Amino acid sequence: MLDATDAVVGASGHYIDLTDVLEQGHRDNLDKTLPKLFEARAVIEQAKGALRLVYGMNEEQAFKLLQWRSQENNTKLRALANRLVAELDSLTEVTSALRTEFDHLIMTVHERVNHRS
Repeated sequence: MLDATDAVVGASGHYIDLTDVLEQGHRDNLDKTLPKLFEARAVIEQAKGALRLVYGMNEEQAFKLLQWRSQENNTKLRALANRLVAELDSLTEVTSALRTEFDHLIMTVHERVNHRS
């Protein structure tokens, strides 16, 4: 509806509230999409962890290394991380020194956890 100066002053007709329908569609879309995103993120985190252990780098450096390899070879980062994690078992040389260091770490890490909640 317009007034004498053609300014909008109201509306007429029937109104249908689609809020619930749109919200349900949004929820359904999230329910389908989020598990895949979390799964993809998990494998990237695993690949970063492997790189951090092997190369002694921080989290950001590990992610940048994955990004670089992904871009250099035109391979999706998630696919690259997934393949890297899948092939970790093919590494046959875990030195006893590394294993000994890790044994000590896993057996004593609780001593360095902040127990205050």
